[in-house]
Amino acid sequence: MSQAGLVLVVEDEDPVRRYTVSLLEELGYTVLQASDGSEAIAVLRERSAEISAMLLDHSMPGLSGGEVLAQLESEGLKVPVVLTSGHDRTSLERRFAGHDIAGYLQKPFRVEMLDETVRAAVARRAQAS
Repeated sequence: MSQAGLVLVVEDEDPVRRYTVSLLEELGYTVLQASDGSEAIAVLRERSAEISAMLLDHSMPGLSGGEVLAQLESEGLKVPVVLTSGHDRTSLERRFAGHDIAGYLQKPFRVEMLDETVRAAVARRAQAS
């Protein structure tokens, strides 16, 4: 694992996922990928203790980001979650009020915003340990 941390990127759109992974790797993170919510849950069940943060797409076919989040909470899997979406942050904050969300990224995002948001989520994980 890199010094920056291990990040799980959950994104159903392949070009968006590849782009996000490449940016995170350039920022020094080691990255795991999941193309849907079911795959994300499987990875989290195996490796949640190692994962520093997760970027979770809000809108996906199959299990949505909200359903993945609910599954995490019901299984007691503790990973800082950064929700990504084309929707604005305010609507996401209202929709996910009461959930433990480490951050929000509105797509398309700039590398600086990605860096800042993921860094804060990783720091949150480090403080919890």
